[in-house]
Amino acid sequence: MAVAWVAVLQMVPWGEVIKNAPKVADGAVKLWNSVSRKKSSESGQSNTTGVVLATDIGAIGRLEHQLFEAQQAIVELQSQVVQSAEVIKELASQNTQLVAQIEANRKAVTVLGVVVALTVLGAVVQAVVLFGA
Repeated sequence: MAVAWVAVLQMVPWGEVIKNAPKVADGAVKLWNSVSRKKSSESGQSNTTGVVLATDIGAIGRLEHQLFEAQQAIVELQSQVVQSAEVIKELASQNTQLVAQIEANRKAVTVLGVVVALTVLGAVVQAVVLFGA
């Protein structure tokens, strides 16, 4: 199972991921700011028009009911968009942190590999010196 994960992680173009992580984070912040501004500017608009085109009381009532339902649906959709943008912003932030941690791990593994190689080389030299003489 671990071999499969290693194979998957080796297929990821980490250089591209690391290079594009700031762009993803910036895009998420821009989306969040855009959605937040739209919601605040639209909430200040008036909900009444003052124009009545029908004289049938029943038709007016039905239209008012439909308008109320449409307004409620719009408010709910706006709320969902804001929540989605917030989730995207949080995911982009987590992605940036993940990429930074992966880069730190990559550097640590490289250093560890060099230390192990030097240790093995030292052990081989010591074995040659002890047993070769």
